Amino acid sequence: MVVRIIVKIFFALVAILCFVVVGIMYTKLSFIDWPYLIGALFFLGLALVIPRRKK
Repeated sequence: MVVRIIVKIFFALVAILCFVVVGIMYTKLSFIDWPYLIGALFFLGLALVIPRRKK
């Protein structure tokens, strides 16, 4: 149960970090770094798919 929450938070933090890198690259250099964007969407999807509690 606790491991699920920790993994969910970890995936969410990695996704946020990737989105920050994409934002910095876009504002400073006017292009999107696609691997970071794809990684951010992937980790955000994983964070949303993992259930917080058992039903």
